[in-house]
Amino acid sequence: MKTKSLVFTVLAVLFAFAASATKLPTMNVIPIEKEKALVAFESATPSSFELSIQDENGAFVYYKKSEKPVQTYSMVFNLNQLEEGNYDVCLTYGNYKLSRDMFIDVNGKIKVGEEMTEYAPVYKFENNMLKVSYLNNSLRNVNLTIYQDGHFITGKRLGKDLCIQKVFDLSKLESGKYDVVLSDNTNEYAFHVEK
Repeated sequence: MKTKSLVFTVLAVLFAFAASATKLPTMNVIPIEKEKALVAFESATPSSFELSIQDENGAFVYYKKSEKPVQTYSMVFNLNQLEEGNYDVCLTYGNYKLSRDMFIDVNGKIKVGEEMTEYAPVYKFENNMLKVSYLNNSLRNVNLTIYQDGHFITGKRLGKDLCIQKVFDLSKLESGKYDVVLSDNTNEYAFHVEK
């Protein structure tokens, strides 16, 4: 069992390094004048994306989901309706989540933080065994919760290690459809299991 877990871990790490060796998606947020910013991204492979801007309370001030896979996107945002404060510009693209903090001061001047890249977890379900591998760049506490039809079934704290690999035996669960949710209090990733 440990050998299979080790192999799964090595494959997940190799996947992360292989992704690093290729051109990863990048997102830029560039202030171009007072109360205006250019948001642009590019990637080596076409994929659907979701772009959002949220205020510090988590309320969406902008959201767009692409209608078809793309490699590039750019748009100038007029932010004059936004109040002074912190905002999160987030792009979900394939297995990547790119985000940048953006601060708008009282005069409408925009300051942008460094790009943060997060990777979605890798799930594999076979023979009633759920294997989960997650590269926890943020080093936040990670939890895994299983639901059926919206009802809590079980949950487990996975810790805050950089590389998290766990195997769960789901053989005791009844046949049916389950939602597996991995979360770190900021991000949430869902995976559907049918047994």
